[in-house]
Amino acid sequence: MATLTVEIPDSLLSKLQETGQPLQNIILQAVEAYISAQQPYDITQTHTWKLCGTLQVSLPAAEYIVGQDEQGKPLTNYAEHIDDVLY
Repeated sequence: MATLTVEIPDSLLSKLQETGQPLQNIILQAVEAYISAQQPYDITQTHTWKLCGTLQVSLPAAEYIVGQDEQGKPLTNYAEHIDDVLY
């Protein structure tokens, strides 16, 4: 692990110390959040996308059926219309 020296204004340092968390933990969390924010946005990693992937409809409405899979089960586009379906 590397050692890093950082100058922090006294007013900011006192606010950080008021949290009661070790300063090292706060800085590591901030750096990790910064790095994550720099990554390309991947919609498939959102909670909503994951929920849509688990949506199962036993009797889908005809308007949402877009085809059939290899077993003849209907394929739907509910994920594209999730707002309409839920609301």
